[in-house]
Amino acid sequence: MSGFYMRVLASDHVFYQGRVEAVTLPGDDGERTILAHHADSIISITEGELRFRDEEGNWHEAIVGLGFAEMINNRLTILVDTAERPEDIDRKRAEEAKARAEEQLRQKQSMQEYYMSKASLARAMTRLSATNKKNIV
Repeated sequence: MSGFYMRVLASDHVFYQGRVEAVTLPGDDGERTILAHHADSIISITEGELRFRDEEGNWHEAIVGLGFAEMINNRLTILVDTAERPEDIDRKRAEEAKARAEEQLRQKQSMQEYYMSKASLARAMTRLSATNKKNIV
């Protein structure tokens, strides 16, 4: 199978760059898989699990936040606000973040604060989900 170049950029670091064979992205309407020579496009990304297979056939996972992906000329660039490996997630901190976000949602707040709290809760839930998978394996 032919591969393509992918770069995953989080807001504070380069998460990955190199050649891959397949990438599965989380989106509003489900997952979308991108293979080599995919049509040029821009794809919205939601909080969730990004998976990709490198040229050696090994699968890798990342927990990502909101962002988008751009496929142009067989090169994929993924820009997300956060990206981390499931094994790097501290379950206790994720549970504390979830509790804080739930408490903030119960408080009277502005619309902007409400959406920020909702995004924090979604991130915490995604991170906890990843740690649950890690503990099962």
